[in-house]
Amino acid sequence: MVRRRKLALRTACFAHVTFALGPASLVRLERPSPPPYLDSRQGNTHMEDEIASGGERAGRDRHALGDGGGAMKFILACDESGAKGYADQDEQYAGEVGVFAGLLVPDPVLQKIEIALEAAIAPHRGIDGKLHITDLPAPSQAALRQGIYDVIRAEQLPCFWYAIHVAGFYAHHKRMQALLNDAAADASAHSARVKTGSPRENPGSLHGELFRGLYGHIVAYIEERSPGEVEIEVRTDRVDKPIAKLFRLEAERLLDDAPRRVVATGFDTVDKKIVKAEARFETNWPEELRFLTTVKALDLKTVNDADPIVLAADALANSLCHHFRNRSDAERYGDLNRPSAVAGHPLAQSLDTFWNWGGADLVGDRLFRHPLAPPPPE
Repeated sequence: MVRRRKLALRTACFAHVTFALGPASLVRLERPSPPPYLDSRQGNTHMEDEIASGGERAGRDRHALGDGGGAMKFILACDESGAKGYADQDEQYAGEVGVFAGLLVPDPVLQKIEIALEAAIAPHRGIDGKLHITDLPAPSQAALRQGIYDVIRAEQLPCFWYAIHVAGFYAHHKRMQALLNDAAADASAHSARVKTGSPRENPGSLHGELFRGLYGHIVAYIEERSPGEVEIEVRTDRVDKPIAKLFRLEAERLLDDAPRRVVATGFDTVDKKIVKAEARFETNWPEELRFLTTVKALDLKTVNDADPIVLAADALANSLCHHFRNRSDAERYGDLNRPSAVAGHPLAQSLDTFWNWGGADLVGDRLFRHPLAPPPPE
C-alpha cells in the first residue's frame, strides 16, 4: 500500500473513535459507516503511476536517504501560516485555511544548505542581524523569496506542506460534539442511578493537527524511500511551551501502537459514591498498515529568526497560504493536500515529493473537508 495513504488510514482510524460515559460503564459511540470517500478502497482511479528510479524525479532525490548502516538523522525545519486556532472557531473568510510547511535536510549536508540559504538571506537582514519578512518592502520580499527558492531548487531539497480548511475542522468538531451529547442523553434515559456531567467540549487544536499532518508526510516519505531507524530534529520558530509539548505528543502518537485508555467518572446516587469506568482502545494493524520506519530519537527545537532553514520554511509557509487564499472560485473549497492543489506555485516541483501520492488525503481533505467542497470523485 502507498506509504502516505497507509499513514492517513491509521490517523483516520484514531480520529473516528469517540467514547462517552454511560450508566456505570463507558458506552462506545458507534458512528455510521464511513462515507465512500473514507473507504480505503476508493480513490485508486486517481492514483499516479509508480515512478521507477532514475530520471528527473530520482535526480531530485539525491538528498533523500543514505543506505548505510545506523540511524540516519534529518532536520525538519517548519513553520505555519494562516489560521491556527481551535475547532470551535469557524472560518473568518470564505475558504480560510491553516498551513504548516517545511524543508527536510539530511544532517550530512546541513552545513552546506545553511551556508547557501544564509547567502541568499543575509543581504536582507538588518544591522542587528534580525529579519522579519513582513517588515520588508514588497520588492525586497519578492527578492528574498526568489533567493530562497533558487537555493531549494539548486540543492534539490524536498519540501512538504499540510493544510486544512477551517470550516471543515469546525464542522467535524460540531458533528463529534453532537454525537457525544446524544450518547449522554441516551445513557441518562436508560438509568437515573449514575449521574454524569454534561460532555465537556474539548475543541481540538488546528495548530496541532496541521503539525501532525506535516510530520506524517515526513515519516511516509522516509518509509517510501528507505524505511528503517531514523533520528528527526524538528526546528520551528518560537512557540509557547504548551504548543511545543503538543507538537511532541502529536509526533509520538502518530506511530504509537500501544493500547489507549480512557477513564470516566460518575456518581452512584444509590450507593452514594463515585464510580469509574475504563475503556481500552487496542489496535492490531494488518500487515499492509504496518510501518518499518522507527524514529529512534525525536528532538524538538525552537529557534529564532537567525536560523536560515527555519526562515526558509517561514517563506514557504507564507507563500503557500497566499497561494491557497488566491485560488479561483472553482478551486476555493477543494482538496488542499494533493500536487494539483499547489500547481502554479513556484516550488510546485519541489513540493511533489512522493513517488506515489495514492488516493485522497483521508484526514485533511476528507474528515475535515470544507462543507462547500465539491463531491469527491467516485
